[in-house]
Amino acid sequence: MNAKTPSRLLLAGFGLACAGNALAGQSLEQIRYALYKDPSANVSADLRILAERGDLASKLLLGDVLANSDGASRADVIALYKEAFADGRGQVPALASLARLLDRTPSLQKGQQQWMAQALTRYPATLDPRNASTTLEVFLVYPQLVSSEQAAQLLALYQQSCLLNCRPELYQAVLAERQGDRAGAELLYQQAVRVDVRAIDRYYRFLGDDQDRAFPAFARSLEALRPTLAVEIVHRIGSLLDSINSVQRAEQEADRYQRQASAMGPARVQPDAAQLALEKQRSDALDLARGEAHRWRDNAVERGFVPAMVSKANYMISNPTEHNAEETQALIDQVRAREATRAKALQASFYMVNNWLTLDPDKARALIDELVASRYPDAELLLAEYYSKGVADQPDQDKALEIFQAQARAGSTAAWYRMATLHAYGRAICHDPVKAYTYAQVAVALGENGARSLVTRLEKTLKKDDIARALAARNDLLKEATL
Repeated sequence: MNAKTPSRLLLAGFGLACAGNALAGQSLEQIRYALYKDPSANVSADLRILAERGDLASKLLLGDVLANSDGASRADVIALYKEAFADGRGQVPALASLARLLDRTPSLQKGQQQWMAQALTRYPATLDPRNASTTLEVFLVYPQLVSSEQAAQLLALYQQSCLLNCRPELYQAVLAERQGDRAGAELLYQQAVRVDVRAIDRYYRFLGDDQDRAFPAFARSLEALRPTLAVEIVHRIGSLLDSINSVQRAEQEADRYQRQASAMGPARVQPDAAQLALEKQRSDALDLARGEAHRWRDNAVERGFVPAMVSKANYMISNPTEHNAEETQALIDQVRAREATRAKALQASFYMVNNWLTLDPDKARALIDELVASRYPDAELLLAEYYSKGVADQPDQDKALEIFQAQARAGSTAAWYRMATLHAYGRAICHDPVKAYTYAQVAVALGENGARSLVTRLEKTLKKDDIARALAARNDLLKEATL
């Protein structure tokens, strides 16, 4: 799941911090301060102690912390938000946090719709700005649960009462779309993208079948404004452009694979000059598009945005022939100055790159063991990668899959994607494209957008019957994964 900025985490449980006793309130403030200093700080254990005492603000903050870690169980996070909400008698903003989680995980929305509908009746939406904005957050995910008239009323209240960080544009866009005004909604979505990071993916979905062409064109229109946009918006635009580019590259590679298969088949069909020229033109366009995506990301890196730094470092580690160890280490050092725990995870990955002279299995394993001991959310995934890559010896894919499966059961979306990649391309394992496609589809359904390119690549080579079988298996797995 995506990490939030420190201020988002700090504000998440701020509303009723005094609800617990004085000691719990003091401890909660210390936890908030720890998150301020290091948003990746492992505070879950301390928050659980407060939550078990019945402190609702701690339950809300614990839910937000877990929601921003990949390895957390969504069922646990949802339960925490519901407990914090306390049937409308507790932390009303917990309903907004739950709505944001469901917005990022569409596969969970249907199963929670009835509960959300009931929750909306448990508090007066017009009592104060906090309640009004909470209902508007639910409206973003479930527009059918809030009438257009009520949404308009709450939006007016929000605009009248909001004094700081007021961002009505996304609410306005969803309301216009709900009312059938697509032209007006598009303009409002474009305005919302400039001020609200959540509007980026919403606008992308709004564009429908034309999204992979239309959104990059829209992003180009914003390039002159890039230095003035909030850094999290810049980073998200870059990430989405990179995801689009990966999907388009997967389509090109699948097409190339089919042509090569035809050339080697009985008919021996060779590509003509026009086809080769078209492929080169397509490759050049994709290279330019990737450069555009990376410029957005690099702008966020230059502005010190840690998620962008982590993204770039991971890209460099994953593409060691295009980058060198020295520049990658320098970037990890920059992350360490801001978020030491994330830097430790990056350092472990760095020591597992066998293309560089810095390969050091012992150091990698020592760092991973430290992360596991401190219950860092992604530590087990790193351990699985350690076995899968055969860093110290030969690849042990059985051990890697065992860990990935356990993490998937615990709620990790990345684990599903890693299993898919392993079954598609892993070393020292019999490749199973049907199973890879199944797991990749589960990952996409759970919000792991990076798996889209693998889905695209595989569905161009699989038979229709295999795809149908994989989708049936995906549906069964999703029922288990979303309980």
